[in-house]
Amino acid sequence: MSNPAVTYEREMVPVLFRPWVGPLLELARPVPGEHALDLACGTGIVARLAAPLVAPDGRMVGVDLNPDMLGVAQVQGALEGLDIEWKQGRLEVLPFHEGEFDLALCQQGLQFVDDRAAALGEARRVLREDGRLAMGVWRGLDHHPFWSRFNDVLVELIGIPALAAPFELGDAAELEALLVAAGFRDISIQALAMPAVFPDPDSFVAMEVDVIAAAVPATQHLDARARAELTEAAQSRLAGAIREQMCDGCVVVPMHSHLVLARM
Repeated sequence: MSNPAVTYEREMVPVLFRPWVGPLLELARPVPGEHALDLACGTGIVARLAAPLVAPDGRMVGVDLNPDMLGVAQVQGALEGLDIEWKQGRLEVLPFHEGEFDLALCQQGLQFVDDRAAALGEARRVLREDGRLAMGVWRGLDHHPFWSRFNDVLVELIGIPALAAPFELGDAAELEALLVAAGFRDISIQALAMPAVFPDPDSFVAMEVDVIAAAVPATQHLDARARAELTEAAQSRLAGAIREQMCDGCVVVPMHSHLVLARM
């Protein structure tokens, strides 16, 4: 198996993350000259698509805890000829001064932070007085039965609910309360659904295991051998569930997200 961060960029970003960047940026409305920050940027798809919108006089920065993800982001950004700063850091302690940014973006990252209140407080700290925060946050596993089944298999095999984390901030009221407590106002939360279409059923489980190892902190200790063993075991247990998601030769999984806009 390849570097999990490379697999994440190659297999998961085009299917599960890039399609959602458009709605997120439409909500955030970055404009030329603004200073924008992509929180938990992963391999940088939000930053890479937002950077041209704040150019030529603006600033685009991506921050992530995972150095492997940042390495892929740096390579991809350079290949695309983009001027983006990439920094390693925790959302709970951002490596920026107060009031550096007009806009903070976060696509499916807040769920993975241990102290979400601290992370939102930091986002507010680094925003200017008229700044805004735009986020995408998956709704709960109750809206995602296929991923719920996959998560049950992971618990059975490795004792880690690795697919629970992406969906555990799915309650809109909880999300709004966190934002209010952090000092944000004019908060809007809207629900949106979109199918994720995975084109290769045969490699689907292997790809997911690699992505989980890249994106979920509790599984980043899994080496190539452990990922291969997990893939083989999970494949047999999920065969029926995958067949139920097949459409025109692809694995099609409905995805449900909250899109959030909040102001200072």
